[in-house]
Amino acid sequence: MVTAEAPRQTGSLRRLFAAYFRPHLGWFAVGTLMALLTSLSAMGYSLVLKELGDRLQANFGDEAAAPIAGPDWIWWIGGAIVALSCARALTLYLMTVFNNTGVQRGLVSVQSSQFDSLTDGDYARVAADASGDFVSRFINDVNAIRDAALRFANNFTKSTITVIGMFGVMIVIDWQLTLLLLVAYPIAFGPVIGLGNRIRKRSKQAQKQVGQVTSLLSEGFQSARVVKAYGLEPYQKSRARQGFKERSKLFLKVLTDRAAVDPILEVAGGAALAGILGFAAWRMSEGAMTLGDLLGFIAALGIVSPELRALGTLNAVAQEGGAAADRVFEIVDATTHIADAPDAERLTRASGQIEFDAVTFAYPDGTRALNGLSFKAAPGETVAIVGPSGAGKSTVFNLLMRLYDAETGSVRVDGHDVRRVIGNTLRANIGLVAQDSALFDDTIQNNIALGRLGATNAEIEAAAKAANAHEFISAMPEGYQSPAGEMGRNLSGGQRQRVALARAILRGAPILLLDEATSALDAESEAKVQAALAEFSRGRTTLIIAHRLSTVRAADRIIVMEDGRAVEEGTHDTLMASSGAYKRLVELQLS
Repeated sequence: MVTAEAPRQTGSLRRLFAAYFRPHLGWFAVGTLMALLTSLSAMGYSLVLKELGDRLQANFGDEAAAPIAGPDWIWWIGGAIVALSCARALTLYLMTVFNNTGVQRGLVSVQSSQFDSLTDGDYARVAADASGDFVSRFINDVNAIRDAALRFANNFTKSTITVIGMFGVMIVIDWQLTLLLLVAYPIAFGPVIGLGNRIRKRSKQAQKQVGQVTSLLSEGFQSARVVKAYGLEPYQKSRARQGFKERSKLFLKVLTDRAAVDPILEVAGGAALAGILGFAAWRMSEGAMTLGDLLGFIAALGIVSPELRALGTLNAVAQEGGAAADRVFEIVDATTHIADAPDAERLTRASGQIEFDAVTFAYPDGTRALNGLSFKAAPGETVAIVGPSGAGKSTVFNLLMRLYDAETGSVRVDGHDVRRVIGNTLRANIGLVAQDSALFDDTIQNNIALGRLGATNAEIEAAAKAANAHEFISAMPEGYQSPAGEMGRNLSGGQRQRVALARAILRGAPILLLDEATSALDAESEAKVQAALAEFSRGRTTLIIAHRLSTVRAADRIIVMEDGRAVEEGTHDTLMASSGAYKRLVELQLS
């Protein structure tokens, strides 16, 4: 029984081919030509064996027949078989190479399309889902598509041409015997199709569960320090074991269904062979069939049986590939909500004026972050934003960079609503240094250079000096060419943040956002970096989120947030004199 989702699976596979594999059709066209030549070579076997049987019968089986003079025909038949074998081997090799090349190039397009969609799409989508699920889609789902594409490219064309060609040969040899075969084999394909539809459902569940296991492993390895510190090894091992068991159960169900395909076809093939041999023996006894006909028919059947079996298993492979294709298009087709408006303006170098006007915002999970926040920052002003955890401080940065859009109210830069500005020109005017310094698995020099691609080595070194990073970088074995490691794991927390600071300094943007940027620095390094930042931020608008009193007290203005609102505003001395929320925060920190 074909389920309601089967057409959608077929549609996904067709769309996958049209979007990603059709541009490489030339490779598949040559592969198809090679498949045709492979099939023609296989058809030749059957005709040669028929000729062999007829000649043997003429020479030895029929006493009344005159023997054929000389044994030269035996050499010709042997040579023909060798030639056909060589031709089939060569064309089979070339078919595989050309088809595999087309498939691999198509898969590059599939992965690039997914990555482009995630990179260009909404930040909320990436932030909301576990990274392991995305990794699974790039690896396991693409592997399922690869298997389906390779099986179709290498088997479908070759098997289809071979089956059609061999049935044509069998019809020429004995149409009645062929008719019997055509009745017997289709009976086996009903259960095979049913198994394929069941495999699709379970494959989709299994592929989703792979993402969960990948997230679990990634989380466990990244949290190894906490696991050791809290003695969580049994807990982690139990979670991993449960995930592995669930993955094993799901895949075992898929493999069990897949394993049933070949036995079904084997039984059908055996029954068909028994019937064919019995029918052929009767026809030979009646003189309606020759030994050559029988040998040629059996040869044709031996060639067509594995091809029919390959076609029978393609349904299961297609269902797995279709389930993976669905997951690919879930990413590619996701609607992007934070997109440039059709009439969006380009923001040139900003003066740095920032304004939040009665802004309200809640995250996609419903968490309320801002409740009518209003404040201004003048060009060149340093404004510190303080408040308890959950007050909405980091949300200010997210909305200013337009990673999310405000529900009501507006966020403006130089009087331009950020929703009416081209996004990359807005963010080109902003430099960010966050608490979790995001470094890439590349050299330290290249990590700094990401602040402004194309910067010279001298500019990169100057930025590192300004961030108090040059000294420790130079002391490393390979200097600026030293690898930072995955997420900067080769550096200490303070070193990572100084590299991130150097990147922001190199960017030279008129707006600088510091989100706990000096939280991992010791007192001496912090003092040096603060001095460098004081020099760098001159003439730039700087927003600072920090808890340390030493970081915020020198700000031109301090905004105190509670429950998504600005409840106080002023200098450090003014706020301390008012005995309000800011003073309570300071006293709590000092205590």
